[in-house]
Amino acid sequence: MSNVVCVAWTWITTAVCVVWDVITTVVNAILVTLESILGWVLSAIAFIVELLEMIPVLGTLIRWIINGVTWIVTVIGGLIDAGLGLIGIRPEKILRVCTVILSDEKGNPVASTDNAVAMLQLAADVYKRDANIRLVPLRPFYYSTGLNGAATVDASWVQTDSAQSQSNILDAPCSAGGEWLVEGSILQFKTSTLCFYGAWRRVLGYGAPVTCFLVRSMPGAFGCSLVITDYVGVIGNFNLPPDSPRTIGHEVGHSSLLWHTCVDDNIRNIMATGEPCDPDSTTAPNRADPEFEDWQAIIARTSKHATYF
Repeated sequence: MSNVVCVAWTWITTAVCVVWDVITTVVNAILVTLESILGWVLSAIAFIVELLEMIPVLGTLIRWIINGVTWIVTVIGGLIDAGLGLIGIRPEKILRVCTVILSDEKGNPVASTDNAVAMLQLAADVYKRDANIRLVPLRPFYYSTGLNGAATVDASWVQTDSAQSQSNILDAPCSAGGEWLVEGSILQFKTSTLCFYGAWRRVLGYGAPVTCFLVRSMPGAFGCSLVITDYVGVIGNFNLPPDSPRTIGHEVGHSSLLWHTCVDDNIRNIMATGEPCDPDSTTAPNRADPEFEDWQAIIARTSKHATYF
């Protein structure tokens, strides 16, 4: 498994990572400042494209084509980085998240902020420790450095949607069908308006933020990611412990091109479930103390969501 900062196979890989983290800290300080000032204009331009993406069927087609192209370009561009990762050179990358608690038919939040913070903190710890990917909130003037440990998540990372949602959004099954109809349009609208600041990154694909919607229920699942979309759904109303605080990390993993693994092979694997086993396993995964395996860390780092700048 990878370790904090870099896989320290040799002093050379460690030195390369530290030097790169110093460089990116300085460059990111400049770029974050510029983006915090100019990013609103870029996002306003990108919002025009996202308006088209809100059209049922046609908008979904446009969205999937854009996301598909950016995925392919990013994966190809990340092959060199993946090769360096294989020999232990893994400087910190950044993954932006926009976390939204939905409100029910009466305007009541369907989840607590404490639950959202707990899930985000677990994801932040695992992604940093095992893949050297720093989770950061999608907002202006947020500065970070690869020389520190995982980010400390607080309530400021989470917002509550003031608009009422209906059961077709709050209790939807994990299926691509609704993505092509009104449900997909609604979720795209909420993504574009509630997470407006990252619109230009979503359209261009580089460092596209992942919007995490906390929903009321989901038949047969704790969460859902269609991979091709820039948003995921997560059941937000659960008990801590013993329920599933790993779900945001798990669904963001799907968005980062990771797939389910057999729980019997590694009960702590963040992507572990019973379905990939032969026969299906009834063993419950360790949802409170998950981990990435080394190969998963390399794949997640090639995602369009995880970037240096």
